[in-house]
Amino acid sequence: MLSNQEILIRMLVSLLVGLIIGYERSWNQKPAGVRTYSLVCIGSTLFMIISAYGLPGTSSHVIGFRLDPGRIAAQIVTGIGFLGAGVIWKDRGTIRGLTTAANLWVSAGLGMAIGAGMYFLTLVSVICIFLALYSSPILCRLGLLKYPPDEGGEN
Repeated sequence: MLSNQEILIRMLVSLLVGLIIGYERSWNQKPAGVRTYSLVCIGSTLFMIISAYGLPGTSSHVIGFRLDPGRIAAQIVTGIGFLGAGVIWKDRGTIRGLTTAANLWVSAGLGMAIGAGMYFLTLVSVICIFLALYSSPILCRLGLLKYPPDEGGEN
C-alpha cells in the first residue's frame, strides 16, 4: 500500500502535468483546455493507484477468480477513447479535433504512468508531446510541410 505522502505526490504531479498540457492547448484556443486535461490526468492517476494498490489480494486468487489490476488500466484507455471521439468533428469536408483527441489519450497515459510511480517516463513523455505538438508549425515555417492557410496544421 502507498503512503499518504506518496499518494499526495502522485496526485499533485498529475495535476501539474495536466495543467501544463492543458495550458498549452488553452493558449492555442483548442477545444479542450486546462480543466479537461487536468481531470483526465488526475482521473487516470486515481484509477491506476486504485488498480495497483487499492484492491486487496490483486496478485492472488480470491473466491475462485483472479483479480487483475491491469483490467482497470485497460478500461481507462477505452473510456478516454470515448471521450476523445466526442471532440472530433467533421465540418465541410475537414476533420477537426484529432490532435485534441490524441492529446487527451496520451494525457490519460501520463496519468497512468504517474499512478504507477513512473516519474521519469512521465517527464520524457511530456517532452516528446511538446516536440510533437510544435514540430508541424516549425516544419511549415521551414517550408518542409504545407497546410492550408486556414488550418495552420493543427487540430
